[in-house]
Amino acid sequence: ALVARPDVPLAEACLEAASHLGHPVGVAEGTAALDALAVEVGERCGTADGPPALDRVVAVLCDELGFAGDPERYYDLRNSMLGDVLARRRGIPITLAVVVIEVAERLGAGATGVGMPGHFLVGDGPVPSQWFDPFAGPAPIDAAAARARFRSIHGDEVAFDPAFLRPTPAPQIVGRVLANAAGVLQRGGDPRRLLRALELRSEIPGVGTTPRARVELAEAYRAVGRVGDAVATLEAVRDQVDPRRRAVVDERIARLRAALS
Repeated sequence: ALVARPDVPLAEACLEAASHLGHPVGVAEGTAALDALAVEVGERCGTADGPPALDRVVAVLCDELGFAGDPERYYDLRNSMLGDVLARRRGIPITLAVVVIEVAERLGAGATGVGMPGHFLVGDGPVPSQWFDPFAGPAPIDAAAARARFRSIHGDEVAFDPAFLRPTPAPQIVGRVLANAAGVLQRGGDPRRLLRALELRSEIPGVGTTPRARVELAEAYRAVGRVGDAVATLEAVRDQVDPRRRAVVDERIARLRAALS
């Protein structure tokens, strides 16, 4: 699977994940759509004198081609499916960011994903000096404005760390896309596709192997009746769990074992 590669290709992995969750647009078709979109953006930007500036790329995507956030249907699964985002030109912060990153990369305009907790931005390079929030519109924002967005989400309860504005590696971006999809599927009562989303996430190196991710996967196994797999998953991760939480995991294992007997 593409998601399991250490050099995970961002768009292709997002498209592959969506196809595993039942989306009809495959990797080749979705990649071709991104290629065509980049050509159109490049024509509108005018690339005869070299790569366009990132702010121009974002402006064309948002103002001229209609890519925008979908706040009214934020938890619609289509907003987590890259192929649907390309077709509908609506999405959530992270999938809109993937579109910007992929188009910018094809045009030589540096862009990086920035996984600020609770939101997702696009940075203007490996050491960003400005950021973009295509969910809200094309205007660039500075660090102070990004911090203000963080405060609007978390209030004063959570301390802001400047590291929140640094680039996020592609595997973590794909993992977060799958986590968003899993959240939608959980709300929608679709345990089998929820399990598939979490299984895919579990294949991502350094993302799906955390104790929290494994505990969530075990619960998804339990929900579809795969109790033995749930037990095995919890037992494999037990020693990695914070000792203060280990008793909770032990209790879950005991309850699941009782259900097997």
